Amino acid sequence: MTYAPRPENRFRLSLLTPVAFLRRMREFLINSGYRLPLGDGAFLLAAAALGAGLVLLRQASYGPEMTWDSVNYVTVARNLLAGDGFFGLFQPLTLWPPLYPALLAGGGLFGLDPYAVAGPLNAAIFGLTVLVAGWWLRRYLHSKWLWQWGCLAVALALPLVEIATQAMSEAAFILFVTLSLTQIDAHLNGGGRASLLRAAAFSALAGLTRYLGPALILAVVPLLLAAPVAPREKLKRIAVYTLLAAAPLGLWLLRNFLLVGSATGSKNQISYSFPFILDAAWRIAVAEWWLIGLTAPVLVALGIAAGYAFRRYADRKRAAPVAYAVALRPLSVLVGFALAYLALLAAAMMLGGTWSGLQWRFLVPVYIPLLFAALLLLDAALRYARQRAPGGVTPRRRRAKVGGGGRILAVVLTLTLALQTAWLVRLHLAELPEWNAGHRQQYAAPWWRDTESAQYLSEAGLTGATLSNSPAFTGLYADGPTRHYFLPCGLERLRPELSEAAESGGGAVHVIHYSEGWRRNACSPEQAAAIKNALAQEPLLELVAELENGQVYRLR
Repeated sequence: MTYAPRPENRFRLSLLTPVAFLRRMREFLINSGYRLPLGDGAFLLAAAALGAGLVLLRQASYGPEMTWDSVNYVTVARNLLAGDGFFGLFQPLTLWPPLYPALLAGGGLFGLDPYAVAGPLNAAIFGLTVLVAGWWLRRYLHSKWLWQWGCLAVALALPLVEIATQAMSEAAFILFVTLSLTQIDAHLNGGGRASLLRAAAFSALAGLTRYLGPALILAVVPLLLAAPVAPREKLKRIAVYTLLAAAPLGLWLLRNFLLVGSATGSKNQISYSFPFILDAAWRIAVAEWWLIGLTAPVLVALGIAAGYAFRRYADRKRAAPVAYAVALRPLSVLVGFALAYLALLAAAMMLGGTWSGLQWRFLVPVYIPLLFAALLLLDAALRYARQRAPGGVTPRRRRAKVGGGGRILAVVLTLTLALQTAWLVRLHLAELPEWNAGHRQQYAAPWWRDTESAQYLSEAGLTGATLSNSPAFTGLYADGPTRHYFLPCGLERLRPELSEAAESGGGAVHVIHYSEGWRRNACSPEQAAAIKNALAQEPLLELVAELENGQVYRLR
């Protein structure tokens, strides 16, 4: 007897056998109403393992990439474990939502440092993303080989693997977005109230991971408005979904405003014009990562869709049999989210909601929706060609009688997708040596990690507050929670900064000055030399360690 998940089921943990627990977990995460055949399930598991394995291979030598933001996440997690709340390098956490550092801190329950948790956690998150996305897509794609290529395209997608290799929140955000989209699609497909509640829960988790999470609400509300139900029931569903999806993030934003006077802590940031955003988006779209992985398949799908629409219009004019229709409901879910997300991102940049220009990682959340939308169009074209030539057009059936148009379409798709996959494999093989040599890990690179300063910080057990000209390096390798401050460039700010650090650090203050090549602030070489001399002559400080690449002082 096969197991068919029902919408009215509830996710319960008590009194469940292991098999029943796994079934309930599958229903809670996906609830697609579709059970994969054994062979398809094995292929999907292999694709998910491939994606997670690629992330782990990049981390094999020096762990995940640790950017400035990554160090802040790790610092927040360490302070959370120490009972200091959501506090980053310099200030309370407001620039980002709290869920990702909370996930990193979860490893502390097993005695693991958040830095050690980040890499395996993101690899597992990416593998689960491939699993959920492939499971959802299999429900709609009639072409099995096209579905298999789609699973590999996600597992091998360079932007997705790259972002999962960074200790950043985007990987978790993409997983929650994918889960939310599967649930709203299940609800629109008659999944009932349970699927709507799950969609709201995953949307709330996405909002607690990235501030652009409300794009899900902007995309889902129009879909619920268009649902063929009574107006009263429609408004009830919209109210329930919006309240549950927005309330957690709303409480966090209220906390930020009460704490620092800004909902997102984003003051004095840069605004960008819409033409600048379009130009930056175009440059990303034609970059090698995106052109090979996403842009080319999307362009092929759009070209085929245009031909498909023209041919269908011509068939109607000739009263020909009706062609197979595109799966419009999942297509509207995918495209709706992509448009809502891009619109919210552009609005945030135009209103000064970002510290930098349009970075490629900001566009990664629309990668899977746009890719899957292209696959739905390609699948519809294959079905239409199969209708026009009943012998079939799949490349494996070489002896089938295929019409000229169907044969050309099959050859074009096969060559395009095969070359695209081969090129992605080539790019991965070319990048793995760089990762294993530590060239991409930033603060986790060997010329940072394998230094005397890193060893000293990990063994000294610093507490209180530190001033340094590389706070991110200090925060990553210091063993124990601490408040971090930039070592000022001007001598007149040195003593006021020491006083402020002493007040926040309870009197325990260390000052660390790294050598010239280690400066990570805007000080000129002359200012750095002046600060170095001033620290050596400051009567309030005593030298506690002379390192090969810097000096460590302690406030008397």
